[in-house]
Amino acid sequence: MKILFLICLCSGALLAQTISKEAFFEAIEKNSISLVKNKAQFQSLLEDQKAMNSWNSPYAEIEGGMTKNPLGRQELETTTLFMVNPKLPWVQTLLHKSLKLQGEQYQKTYTLYKNLAFISAKQTYLTYVITKEKYKIYSQRELNFLSQLKIAKAKLNAGGMSQKDYISFNNSYLDAKLLKKQAQTQLLDLQKVLHQLLGIQNTHAIQDIEDVIEPVRDIEINGLGFGYIQISMDFVYNALNDSAYMQILDLQAKTYQNSAKLANRDRFDSFELGAGIISSESSNGAAFRFSIPLPITPKNTHLKRKYLALQSGALREGEITKTNLYISADSYWDQLQSKKHYIELQKENIENKKSLVEMGKIAYEAQKISLFEYLAYQNSYMDSLITLADAKLEYVTIQSMLEETLGIMLGEQE
Repeated sequence: MKILFLICLCSGALLAQTISKEAFFEAIEKNSISLVKNKAQFQSLLEDQKAMNSWNSPYAEIEGGMTKNPLGRQELETTTLFMVNPKLPWVQTLLHKSLKLQGEQYQKTYTLYKNLAFISAKQTYLTYVITKEKYKIYSQRELNFLSQLKIAKAKLNAGGMSQKDYISFNNSYLDAKLLKKQAQTQLLDLQKVLHQLLGIQNTHAIQDIEDVIEPVRDIEINGLGFGYIQISMDFVYNALNDSAYMQILDLQAKTYQNSAKLANRDRFDSFELGAGIISSESSNGAAFRFSIPLPITPKNTHLKRKYLALQSGALREGEITKTNLYISADSYWDQLQSKKHYIELQKENIENKKSLVEMGKIAYEAQKISLFEYLAYQNSYMDSLITLADAKLEYVTIQSMLEETLGIMLGEQE
């Protein structure tokens, strides 16, 4: 049993860090600084609104002074009042409505921010996966050039190749090595971002740069990979009609409308009412106080106009935003279809070039073509593989822009 456990442990250590798609997005929400800050800010704003809706605390008021009693003697007289400052029902109703609208707006805004964070994280991971593909292609190209460089070196030593041709081979090998190093740097940066998003701290500095995709640093997410999204324009339009952007702007306009009504009714929003006792050495009596505001200044009129102007702006902003979202969604959907066709054509192109490489190898071994011609076939094939990877990256970027436009992730892929 102990031996079996050690074998399993060692095997697990050789695997990349694999997590489920659900755990990936849970970690994003947990470790995103912007989401944590937004959630805390939204909660604080709601509590602030609740505080505004509450009555002011009651208080006690005590006044004292000297007065004459019926016998003409001076004595101390005190007035003690217990005061309350209630908000009137017609104001309280609007305040509660304002709280409800703000709560809905904050919740939808947070959900939108969360979706955008998920979309960005998914794009980062897919970029990482495709960049790994490019890195492996560059690594294979480097090995190919190294192998051919050794052959060229042998031919140079045997007098079958000029120094100029050998230097040309060496330059091609160095170019391939530089491209591989560039891909390594990109992978390291993407790994850093993914480790931050997932909160992974048990990585270590790389002793050998060739270990950039070693298991302890590599990330694999089950159920998340490159694929074509399966959506129609009807789906896109329905998603836009129910867009979080539009819902938020609509709630914002309703909030401004409610604030305008509140400013109108807030001319007489509360009053002060107090009752207590007047006491002196010779007598005691009841005391009563009632205070009301006199709304004779234009302050609330200007506040009402302010919120009506903001409401008008929010409604117009919603109309413009809706138009822009439709235009962007149409464009991104068309771009996705075009890029999909490009990728499929590129795959066909790769198969043709792969056949040329195989035939070129046979011809080279039969000494019917030169080493330069055979390498040209290999380079063309490798270039097509890299072009395919770049096209996939472009597809992922366009898909992310469409998802950001809709405010939702598109998960169905083929």
